[in-house]
Amino acid sequence: MKLTNQRIINDAKRLGEMSQKQLPVKVSYAIAKNITKIEAELGIYNKQRQKLIDQYSEKDETGKPLADATGNVIWQEGSVEAWNKDIKELMAIENDVDIHKFPISALEGFNMTPAEIMLIDYMIED
Repeated sequence: MKLTNQRIINDAKRLGEMSQKQLPVKVSYAIAKNITKIEAELGIYNKQRQKLIDQYSEKDETGKPLADATGNVIWQEGSVEAWNKDIKELMAIENDVDIHKFPISALEGFNMTPAEIMLIDYMIED
C-alpha cells in the first residue's frame, strides 16, 4: 500500500493512542503490526527532515541548528522558500508499506467513531 509521509506523520500518534484501546484481537494485532511498519518509515522521514534542517538553518558555534525562545528553527537568510519547497516534496513522497489487513467482520459488535474508522480504513479488507 502506498502511504505518503504526510499520512504517516498524521497517523502515527493517533494509531498509538488507538492501540491502547480494548479492540478485537485481529484488529489489535493488525494495528500493532502496522504501527511497527509505520514507525520504521517515520524514522527514515525524520532523518531526511533533519538533513534539511541542518542544510537550511542557522548554526551555533558547534554546528547545531539554532532555535528561538519558542523552539522554532532559525533559518538562514533567504532559505525559507527552499526549505518550504523541499519539506513539501518530502511530505508528498509515497512509501510502499506492507499493511497487515483484517476483515471488516472483525469489527462487528465493536463501536468505533467515524474518525477511528477513517484512521484505519486502509487496514480493512472488504
